[in-house]
Amino acid sequence: MTDRPPLILILTMVMLVGLPSRPLLAQESTSVSGEIGQLGRGNDDRQIVATLAKTPRLAVQLLIDELRPVNETRILASEKEPEAEHVLWSIRALRYLTGGKDFCGRTRHEFDKSEFERNRKYWLYSRHRTCLSFFAMWPSRGTEYVAPQDAQNEIILKWRAWFKDQGASFDYKPLLNPKPEEWLW
Repeated sequence: MTDRPPLILILTMVMLVGLPSRPLLAQESTSVSGEIGQLGRGNDDRQIVATLAKTPRLAVQLLIDELRPVNETRILASEKEPEAEHVLWSIRALRYLTGGKDFCGRTRHEFDKSEFERNRKYWLYSRHRTCLSFFAMWPSRGTEYVAPQDAQNEIILKWRAWFKDQGASFDYKPLLNPKPEEWLW
């Protein structure tokens, strides 16, 4: 016959040991969410991403929740589009925190012959060649081109599927002294 009082005592101790971590996790999540909410809104985005690198798994999970299609097709350096920039900086942060992981999507959009569309197509295909990046930057001009909505939706779904399948076991190693083209463009 087992001695029930020590068993109950042990189970109670195990449960109590786990309690203090829950409020800390909630505080950490709130703090990381606050940092993520500032991305692309005129703050020091690079510093925010560096802060997110301290809790990469949690940050990646919350960043993926921020992804949504962007209506803009081009954002000039002189323009202020905080909602769109927030999404683009969320993608940048995901690239950085996952060691450069990036997804691309296909589109049914037919790029026309205008100079704008030629440039947009060139830059969006420049990283992956056979499919489009969510966005791409023409660095010397600071112009950001955004993929058509169907490609954006596919990329968002790929990030979500990846995290669902591999997010918990992924070995998060943020980029170390990355070149801008590895995560910013």
